[in-house]
Amino acid sequence: MPMSAVGLIINERSSRVRSILGDLLHVARQFPNVRASVLDGIDGLDRVLADLNRAKIDTLMVAGGDGTIQAAFTDSINMRRFEHTPRYVAVPCGMTNVIAADCGLKGSPIDALDRFLWRRNQGEVKRQKRSLMGVRVGARNAPVYGFFLGAGAFTTAVKYSRSEIQAKGAKRSVAMALSIGGAIWNAAFGERPTEPPLLADLRAKEWPFEGPRPMTMALMTTLQRLVLGVNPFWGDGPGALRVTTIDFPAQRIMAAAPSVLFGRGRPWFEAAGLRSWRTNALSAGFSGTFVFDGEFFAVGPGEHVTIETGHDAEFLN
Repeated sequence: MPMSAVGLIINERSSRVRSILGDLLHVARQFPNVRASVLDGIDGLDRVLADLNRAKIDTLMVAGGDGTIQAAFTDSINMRRFEHTPRYVAVPCGMTNVIAADCGLKGSPIDALDRFLWRRNQGEVKRQKRSLMGVRVGARNAPVYGFFLGAGAFTTAVKYSRSEIQAKGAKRSVAMALSIGGAIWNAAFGERPTEPPLLADLRAKEWPFEGPRPMTMALMTTLQRLVLGVNPFWGDGPGALRVTTIDFPAQRIMAAAPSVLFGRGRPWFEAAGLRSWRTNALSAGFSGTFVFDGEFFAVGPGEHVTIETGHDAEFLN
């Protein structure tokens, strides 16, 4: 019985793909049921997804970074590209690969792709389900679907990482861990800003405050783990969305930083303005920039950001 069709989307602009594109295509050609497409960024993504639907694929592999995976989910859901939703495979080839670190392939993209396709033919793959964050900026914009969002000091840390850390050749997982850790560490040991990095009016049934609240940062994810053990979430609850907020000015952050970084809650955290909790949906009113799966999004004055977790994705690895 022939194996079902598999789609492979390769983002040629992804930082790691440039040097291994030929090898990825060579691996794909060894498996006749794989339909490979190479894109220049995300141009043509809509056409490729429509073609893969007609080919009746049941598995979609994305060789790119978090932003490429985000684009694939967003177009697939908003435009209803697939009659039957495929399972996804995250092949780590981008500037940030947080999604793959949690539920995707590990190691060299070439070897990981080869091993996965061989194991799939043998029926030896694992399945993992994750909820998608549907993030909408303003009332008129379509939602964007992804997995990890940060705002406030985290945005500043990512910009610094792009210009200084990754530009000097740091490994991608190290760079992302340093972005998260750097934001927390800088709050503890850096020069304290005079203005809060984030002034946000959060609204969720689990959030105890009303009105705008000054914050050092806010982090949110539906992933179960991030990179290199960094996982700054410790709250309990039934919701799929994990949220951590740090008030401004940060209190006792020097003592809290190691525990916050690795998701170990302490009894005194809430009194110090360190909160971690779970929910299924929230909204936030603020003006500024947030980072969602490595991509920057601007929020204008008077706009609200809404986040829901109504869609799930099944990953194979």
